[in-house]
Amino acid sequence: MSNSITQSRSLFEQLYTHAPIGIAVASHVNGLWVQLNPAFCEMLGSTEEELLHTSVVHMIYEEDLRYEEFRRNFWEMTNGEQPMYETEVRLKRKNGTLLWATIRACIVRDEVSGEPLYLLVQAADITKQKEAEETLLNQRQQLEESSRISRILAESSMDLIAIHEADAERTFKYVSHASRKMLGYEPEEMIGRSGMFCIHQDDIPAVKAYIRRQMIGLTPERISYRLVHKDGSLVWADTLTHYVCDEWGNLQEMVAVTRDITESKQQQLNLQEYKSLFDCNPLGVASLDLDGNLLKANVGQEQLTGHSKEELLSRPFDHLIDPVDLEKTRYHFEESVKGVAQRYEIGLIHKDGQRIETSVINVPILLEDKVVGVYGITSDVTAAKRYVEEIENLSYERALILNGMSEGVIGLDLDGNVNFANPAAAEMMNICPSEMNGKPLEKMMIQMQSEGIPYPTNGTPILRAVREGRALPRTESVFWRQDGSSFLAEFQLKPIMDQGKTRGAVLVFRDMTSVKEIIRAKEAAEHADRAKSEFLAIMSHELRTPLNGIMGMAHLLMETELNEEQQGFAEIMIDSGESLLYILNEILDFSKIEAGKMDLEQGPVDIRDMLGSVIELFSIKASEKNIELYSEISDHIPERVCGDETRIRQILINLVGNAVKFTEKGSVTIVAEMDSSQAYGPDQLMLSFKVKDTGIGIAFDKQHQLFQSFSQLDPAINRKFGGTGLGLAISKKLVELMGGAIGVQSEIGQGAEFQFTIMLDKWREEEMVSEEGEVAVTVELPERNRLARGIRILIAEDQAVNSHLL
Repeated sequence: MSNSITQSRSLFEQLYTHAPIGIAVASHVNGLWVQLNPAFCEMLGSTEEELLHTSVVHMIYEEDLRYEEFRRNFWEMTNGEQPMYETEVRLKRKNGTLLWATIRACIVRDEVSGEPLYLLVQAADITKQKEAEETLLNQRQQLEESSRISRILAESSMDLIAIHEADAERTFKYVSHASRKMLGYEPEEMIGRSGMFCIHQDDIPAVKAYIRRQMIGLTPERISYRLVHKDGSLVWADTLTHYVCDEWGNLQEMVAVTRDITESKQQQLNLQEYKSLFDCNPLGVASLDLDGNLLKANVGQEQLTGHSKEELLSRPFDHLIDPVDLEKTRYHFEESVKGVAQRYEIGLIHKDGQRIETSVINVPILLEDKVVGVYGITSDVTAAKRYVEEIENLSYERALILNGMSEGVIGLDLDGNVNFANPAAAEMMNICPSEMNGKPLEKMMIQMQSEGIPYPTNGTPILRAVREGRALPRTESVFWRQDGSSFLAEFQLKPIMDQGKTRGAVLVFRDMTSVKEIIRAKEAAEHADRAKSEFLAIMSHELRTPLNGIMGMAHLLMETELNEEQQGFAEIMIDSGESLLYILNEILDFSKIEAGKMDLEQGPVDIRDMLGSVIELFSIKASEKNIELYSEISDHIPERVCGDETRIRQILINLVGNAVKFTEKGSVTIVAEMDSSQAYGPDQLMLSFKVKDTGIGIAFDKQHQLFQSFSQLDPAINRKFGGTGLGLAISKKLVELMGGAIGVQSEIGQGAEFQFTIMLDKWREEEMVSEEGEVAVTVELPERNRLARGIRILIAEDQAVNSHLL
């Protein structure tokens, strides 16, 4: 019995080993291979060791793998619901090819307990059978549908197959489905249209000429030209045309097979680009075989070495290398032959004997994953080497500069670690410079977000920019030190580049805390000053209204019957009110100018009349002091100009009033001239005014205070002559509003000369002309005075005092 079992097992092993079909055993639990016979391994083109412990489904071609069906049948076999599972699928070979196989699978169970033990799989190669079946099927189809075989082939072809009518337009009679992919048109869209409609218009004459010559056998069978895709893009096409004629030689139709060669055209362009890159490259480029012989060299290589191509080619590179670098060069070349690109620096010996410092890149030339040669790209770095040496010689001077800078300078590597810091940076962070090197920047200086929240670890804008090789423009941010204190810093970041690669960055920053505090204090003061000016400008009406009531009532009081003492009291009230109104007007005008609420009027101004009125205003005061007051006006000043007469008069009154006030003897002169020293617009002119006096004069060190608001040069003099100190400040503001400037020249005891300029527009006369062309003149008839008698006037006033006064 034992002998019989042994013989049976031996027989099974022989059958298993030499069986012509594949037999394999897999785990019924996870579907991994446990054992495969030689036929199965040969079928898959792999060894048993390569297949063991891989999945059963791994060998099945993905398109044939019906995973849900396989899992359901496997489950049914495991539970005894189905004794066997059989199917036909394509299996994947190790080399990537496919074979058709019949797969039979069953669960082998324990004879006693019936529990599943393993999955037994049989596989038979039915590729030839499938091919035979497919051949028979094709033959049958050819017999059954011989008239349609051409169309079936056409529909399955990636080439565009078209049948054209024999008419002049070569109308499309049939178009295969390849038109969708190649041209974006459905076949139905092309059938019935001219065969030329999708050809690029520049190529249509060549295509027509080709058809004429090809029909009589004068040109090749193929032609390349451009087609226009439905979306407007261009498609390069290659067409082979067959002409179908009847028995008498008359053309019946044309069959054209068109292939998309856009990709090959692009490859040709790429090849041309590569050739340009090789031939026109200013660097030395050469191709070498595996022994180091130069096979090809460009002009750059000739210029770099001084050798001609004949002297370079078919020789090893040894004679070009400085002997001290020859061993290094050979090492890197051997590494390139192994398939590893190399970059290194060596010295070349020029034909004239000089050493040239070069940077060399070796790139393996691969063909079907095999190194067949090496590209050598060589660049002259002699100047760069010298530059580096000069930089190294300047390192000491650089250190002195960094140590003397008031801004903090920190060098960072790509990980954000500090590799150098100057003393200013260490002082701002309260850290010893020697303790900073090699440590992360975030451990010493934490950048805060605008909300006062620290950025996440390694997520600050500075570290992100360092890693990405970006620069950061000058900006501000709050930083926290190790001791918990904070400071506002202005900083900027610049990447450090070395041979085109980012090596790190330089951070330059300075503490802006104290500067910001000063700026905030200044802004607060300016805001308060603007608020004051705006308040006074708004309060103009409220301040003038009660004062007008007081002065109005005082004037009414003067018209009543008063005794001598009461009349004196009323005159004092009027004089005091006028003085107060003058002071108030100056304060309110200045506030209005500061608040930006002063608007200039534009109207006709007669400079001569205006100066005459100013002279007349101060003539009595000048006569009382026995001083001479007169004006000089240039003849070049027009009779009228366009400007704000009130404000010009106000400036002159301030200046002439001061001149009369501070002059005890001598004279006060007003001079008006045209300033033609500079060119202005065609409709503009610049007037220059001077007010000269022979008064007490102004000390040179006090003159800068003259045009400041509320400024008094000498309190004693001010008490004697009076004044608010605002007149000249207001004059300066008004002059600047008119596009001019104001200044003074004076010495103590020598009088003073104030001069100012203003920009005005030229006046243009405008007359109303009637339809008959006559100038319309308005005549004031005396009868209007008579008509006005008896008219009642309604006055609206919101103040009770003013209402009563009116």
